[in-house]
Amino acid sequence: MRRAVTGFWWSPATEGTPALVATAVFFALGGITGCLIAFQVADEGIAALAGYLDRFLSAVQSDGLEIPAFAEFLWRSFRWPLAATLLGFAAFGLLGLPLLASARGFFFAFSIASFARAYGREGLALAFFLLGIPGLFSIPAFLILTTQSLSSAYALAGRGGGSGRRDLPFHREHFFRCGVCAAAVCVSLLLERYLVPALVSGAAAVLIP
Repeated sequence: MRRAVTGFWWSPATEGTPALVATAVFFALGGITGCLIAFQVADEGIAALAGYLDRFLSAVQSDGLEIPAFAEFLWRSFRWPLAATLLGFAAFGLLGLPLLASARGFFFAFSIASFARAYGREGLALAFFLLGIPGLFSIPAFLILTTQSLSSAYALAGRGGGSGRRDLPFHREHFFRCGVCAAAVCVSLLLERYLVPALVSGAAAVLIP
């Protein structure tokens, strides 16, 4: 167990620094692109977004907001890390994983920037409640899974035709990390389901006089 824990915490070294750097770069590029696009949206689009957010906050404040089914929370929380994990089992993950990291960074940053443009500083607070608190656990888990999957996909792409099962790039630490990251995503899901609505309700009282 001690060896597994050590392998988990030293994953950038064991999985390869290039995979970690590539993951961070593509995630950051997606995030930068998301911010730029959000701040270039026409005023009409921002007005429409602000109107939608006003209705959302009004529903929260009046306890008229419908909480999605648990299955929907489950899908929303696990779709990104699940895709990152599965792409690590095939060589074409070398192409898919950078695109996945870029898309995750784009949508995350675009949402935050849209809140900020619609409501200013208060919008940033709202974005933190809605996205930042769950993201404290889900984003690191996604980045770790993407890093090790990128390394695995690279190893699979470099395998010879006669390589056996012993040469597969999947080891005990690999699956231990998957388990720990799955637990982190579960924590993110529970926060989004049970804590975030209460925080957003308080923020709605501030944003809507």
